[in-house]
Amino acid sequence: MKFSLLVITFFSMSSFLHGQQKTEDLDTQDSIMVEKLYGLAKENSDRRPHEAKKYLYQIVHYIDSLVVPRKSENNYFNKRKADAYHFLSYYERRENNFDEAAILAQKSIDIKLAHGLDSLLATSYHQKAKAWISVLNSMEDGIKQLEKAEQVAIKHKQTKQLLEIYSSFGSAYGVASDTVNAMKYYNKSIRLVDSIGTDYQKAAMYANYAAILRRFNDYEGNLPYLQKAIALHKKNNNKIGLESGLYALGIHYTKVGQPQKGIMHLKRAIDICLELKSDAVLPFRYLALSRGYEALGDYKRSYKAYLEYHKLLKKRNDVEEAKKLAKLETAFVYERQKVIDSLQFAKEKGELELITEAESSKKQLYLTLLITTILAAIVIGYLIRRIYKNRVLLAKEELEKNKRELADFTKQLITKSNAQEALTKELEELKKDVGEKVSIHKLQDLATSRILTQDDWYNFKERFTTVYPLFYNIIKNKGYELSKSEERLVAMEKLGLDTKQIANMLAISEDSVMMNRYRLRKKINAPKGAPILEFLED
Repeated sequence: MKFSLLVITFFSMSSFLHGQQKTEDLDTQDSIMVEKLYGLAKENSDRRPHEAKKYLYQIVHYIDSLVVPRKSENNYFNKRKADAYHFLSYYERRENNFDEAAILAQKSIDIKLAHGLDSLLATSYHQKAKAWISVLNSMEDGIKQLEKAEQVAIKHKQTKQLLEIYSSFGSAYGVASDTVNAMKYYNKSIRLVDSIGTDYQKAAMYANYAAILRRFNDYEGNLPYLQKAIALHKKNNNKIGLESGLYALGIHYTKVGQPQKGIMHLKRAIDICLELKSDAVLPFRYLALSRGYEALGDYKRSYKAYLEYHKLLKKRNDVEEAKKLAKLETAFVYERQKVIDSLQFAKEKGELELITEAESSKKQLYLTLLITTILAAIVIGYLIRRIYKNRVLLAKEELEKNKRELADFTKQLITKSNAQEALTKELEELKKDVGEKVSIHKLQDLATSRILTQDDWYNFKERFTTVYPLFYNIIKNKGYELSKSEERLVAMEKLGLDTKQIANMLAISEDSVMMNRYRLRKKINAPKGAPILEFLED
């Protein structure tokens, strides 16, 4: 009997050890595969970013295919997946896809929070902050993400990460034209990077510092830092950083009156862009080249570079930049027509000088008729203006009244949502005091119900369409069928509400608002980076 138990125990232990060994072998094989893909992504990161993105997505899909218990037990896979999302966010941000960049950064944050990788959160918060800072009206949210990143870096004594965060603080305050805070944080980052930074970090910090100095028109001070950044990028064979530095150097020399040097550096930047297939930034390199030739006085080459900019911009399908281009083209056509008109005028003037004195009386008659016609037109115009002036004033007053009513009603909704949010918090506190009771849950359900009720939405939409009567018709005529939630979102965007206000009014998270924007952009096939409202109303 004892022998039988011993045999059973032996085989049980053998099976357990064999199973454990098999699991370890599988983990080893899978980790080798993931590490191989990660190494390929890293290898292509500076020279072939599109290839790097492909390998990063392969990492995500490969880890998702693993058995769930193995992933939860082995934090290596969770860390690599979070890293993949982090770097994908970086590439999307570099291509001006800021919505996607923020969503990918949040995915990295969620994985790290769920699996206890708190010490790695600083980089993801920082990445999300940079995506937010690049989005219009989101500077405040971006700075909040930077503050979170700073707290994590300080807590875990991550000095190298801290210096990059300080640099981003400087960029954010620079965009906001807060010179004092911008220089304060940039000086912090420069002091840190000089003492502890790697070559890669030094290059990034020097380039960012040079950019803020150019923003404040300190071209003499920016040049040494820009040159040091370029030298380090060359040393490390970082083609992305080198291209960016050469582009900045080209603009610098054009600004300081040395366009020949500027053109030389811009051409080198364009060559690297073509090599890296950086379609998102390539049009603007040709635009800078066009301006360099213009400063040099070579208008033929300037126009040729300008046409290339136009062609690439059209290919990139960037609506906002295309509008700017159309404006420039209109100005160009206008100037050309002025020249043609001037030549025609000179020709006609020469012909008039050859007219005989016998025709002078006829000219005087024509002049008299012209003056009479002009005077009659002025009198008639004055009378018409006087008749319709009161109507215009009344219509304007009515429109202003409707706008005020809409603004007041919107403020009421915002106040209501804020009050309901406060009520939810109070109920949470009450729940802690009195315990889990049905009455408390019912009150909590009421508190977390939608802020914008059906009646609120009906009243809001009625006032909104009074002020903007053609808004929804324009969208519908373009063939877009919006859901009720999408109608609410675009109406609040039209009123200039920020992400937090929209989230509070609809009782959803700020990330949900971002996701709704992203889905709407996909639904209407809006180009990446294009403002949704301008695309819908254009």
